[in-house]
Amino acid sequence: MNTLLWRILSSYKVNKLRTQLHAMLHPCIDPRFVFIFGCQRSGTTMLRNFIGFDPRISDHGEGDPPYFWQQETTDPRYLRVVPDDEIRHLALAQKSPIVLIKPLHDSQRAAEMLTRFPDSRGIWIFRHYNEVILSHLTYYKHRYEPLAYVKDLLDLNELSWKAEGLCEEMRDFISRHRHLAVTPTSAFALFWLARNSLLFKNEHEHMLTLNYKDLVERPLEALGKLSQHIGLELDDRYALFPQQRTRTQMLPEEIPEVLRLACEEMFQRLLSRAAVHLPI
Repeated sequence: MNTLLWRILSSYKVNKLRTQLHAMLHPCIDPRFVFIFGCQRSGTTMLRNFIGFDPRISDHGEGDPPYFWQQETTDPRYLRVVPDDEIRHLALAQKSPIVLIKPLHDSQRAAEMLTRFPDSRGIWIFRHYNEVILSHLTYYKHRYEPLAYVKDLLDLNELSWKAEGLCEEMRDFISRHRHLAVTPTSAFALFWLARNSLLFKNEHEHMLTLNYKDLVERPLEALGKLSQHIGLELDDRYALFPQQRTRTQMLPEEIPEVLRLACEEMFQRLLSRAAVHLPI
């Protein structure tokens, strides 16, 4: 297939039509959910594109209606998934074999959601903390004040998704070291640490841990593992989607040593978990 035709067939709008057409011609009465979890700016959208362009997959990103609350940002439910019963009702109406949803604000409920939907699958994607911090600083520049963004986390406000479901060890770490989050760099480092710690409180047999670096550097192997995990053979051409976006520039400020060491320890734990699923 030539490059131009492949680009047309893999475009977002064309794929939506292909997905709707496939559901009409091959309706499924028992869809499987695939959830993407993790920390924001960790390659979650790239992962969606990696597998979501298959016409057998109904793809829904963070905040996409009708699976997410659409109220103003002052509403604590904003960008969180709607109730589980409504999720199932919506999926049954779509008739696609697989419904792909990216509920990042509900990553703390990952194990609960995988248990609630017994045949579902979860994918936890992670990325090195330096790259995630730089991505936050670049992408969200002038969109919000970083220190205000992490306030609910620093205050351990369990009414907010940012502090909900944290393990006691992480809550204690935040209580003892919240004074370190005085710069955007350190604030996002603590955010990265807290969000990825949730993986180890949400262990589940149907959760796959994926390193962003493997997605972009070993796409065919990653595609094969994802095909096996979600129970759907994916076209090898989907391996063309991931593009290396490594951020190698220096952080604007140093991460305080105790926080950097905690992030590094967490990153090594994530690498060990990913190596079980996609050996080096």
